[in-house]
Amino acid sequence: MAAGPKKPGWDRSGRAIDGLHDTRHAAEQHAHPVPVSVLVTALARDWPSERLTLGDLMQALGARGYGVLIVLFALPNLLPVYIPGLSPIFGVPLLIICAQLAYGLPTPKLPSLLTRRSMRRADLRMIADKALPWLRRVERYVKPRPSWITTRAGERLIGAYGVWLAAIVCVPLPLTNGPPSLACLIMAIGLMEEDTRTILAGAAFGIFGTVLGLSIIGSVGWMLVAGFAWLFGLS
Repeated sequence: MAAGPKKPGWDRSGRAIDGLHDTRHAAEQHAHPVPVSVLVTALARDWPSERLTLGDLMQALGARGYGVLIVLFALPNLLPVYIPGLSPIFGVPLLIICAQLAYGLPTPKLPSLLTRRSMRRADLRMIADKALPWLRRVERYVKPRPSWITTRAGERLIGAYGVWLAAIVCVPLPLTNGPPSLACLIMAIGLMEEDTRTILAGAAFGIFGTVLGLSIIGSVGWMLVAGFAWLFGLS
């Protein structure tokens, strides 16, 4: 019977093991890639300490490229409830990662100011429980369908579009972060699996997220201007 995808594990320092860094298992990992949903679930369940930093997460996920980091930073904004202040915490790293993809850097990096930011393992578990159903729905329909969009030039175009969506995510208003984050997540899954249809579906959903986000931002801005005008008797 063929073996299924190998589950990841972490040692006491939080470093990835079981093939994520071990080159001896590279062929097996390529043949049976570990789904991102499995990785995030294992992180939330098995992390050895009570707190973990963004740098810890990047190290534990290993050299899996831009896609998995975009998914990681998009997931928290898919929670069904609005948590004030959450969107910039994960939106700024999402914007930086997308900008590096657009610029063409071979591997993503974050400044130490961000990699030192930490969160409780219980919070990561809560995010995983609430947001992973979105990720699993996308993973269910993904398969390799390469085209020019999955080439290096296409990836840079996806990164540029992701910068725009991440900028909307960073705006701390209800309903401005969820749809653009989901669009980034869908495109990232398509990017990892070289699935043109999934990437295009994410891009199309990003248009909806953009229209919704700009509508909310514009409405709030108009109400603020009108409120100040009334307060100071300018109208």
